[in-house]
Amino acid sequence: MSHPAYALQSSMIDPNLQITLDYPDTVKPGENLVISTITKATSDQISNITLAVSSPGLYTTNNTCSLAKLAKDSTFGNNFEMKIKNDMPDGTFVVNMQATYFIKGLFDANPVKDTFAQAFRISVQSSPIISFDIQSPSNVFSGEPFSIKGTVKNQGATAQNLQIVVYSQDVNLDGRKSLLLSSLDSGKSSDFEFIVSTPKDLDIPTHATIYINGTYLDESNKTHSIQDSISMFARHRGMMEIGDANGIWLGDFFIAPVVGVGTIVSSAIGFFIFLWHYRNKKKSKKTKKAKS
Repeated sequence: MSHPAYALQSSMIDPNLQITLDYPDTVKPGENLVISTITKATSDQISNITLAVSSPGLYTTNNTCSLAKLAKDSTFGNNFEMKIKNDMPDGTFVVNMQATYFIKGLFDANPVKDTFAQAFRISVQSSPIISFDIQSPSNVFSGEPFSIKGTVKNQGATAQNLQIVVYSQDVNLDGRKSLLLSSLDSGKSSDFEFIVSTPKDLDIPTHATIYINGTYLDESNKTHSIQDSISMFARHRGMMEIGDANGIWLGDFFIAPVVGVGTIVSSAIGFFIFLWHYRNKKKSKKTKKAKS
């Protein structure tokens, strides 16, 4: 059994007892399932504690756990080992956890029985469920490298031979354009990055769609695919421009946060002229004071 990279956790809280549950968020039909519990007493005089798990989607050989006594602030851990039914369809199923105990108060002649319960859901998936989260600049300079970053996540069964490819039908891309992951387990994610560039001799500013394609195998060697896309605008860098190509469109006009070299030189000259005038002004004031 391949365990998910992370599990779900929930708590059952009663005035006298607190139970923390850990269980996988995703399982497959026919797979083993472990539900872990940690029981903590928050009051004195608690006895005959029984936990019981039930669900129509589970095969169980021992679905109960009993504890004779548990002192206040003490904890007790237990694992319920079960199996998902082979004919379970993809989706979610409900698991019920019931806790029963006896507590004797100061004015009670005999211990009093108390019961509380909680239901939680577990997802059943027979195939991988792959998704992308992509980050990329929307504006680039032609011929200059830019980064397409992303995260691929699996919320279903284990995926094998996951290949990610980046391409565009609108413009040629140079650089690293493919990535292969041998496997991606249930609940796991992996970061990736492609460093690519458009042709330097791009004739005209171009709006392009870049596709990020993924293909992978399930545990039955059946092929699955996923596709995502981003929009990008590529243009030549001006001779006097420095800075990033990202910007905004205002109607038919594109405004990029690049700075012209001439602007920088002009600003620098203006600053030195201001500084020269400022120093001469201070010097003139000192001369007038000395004469008076």
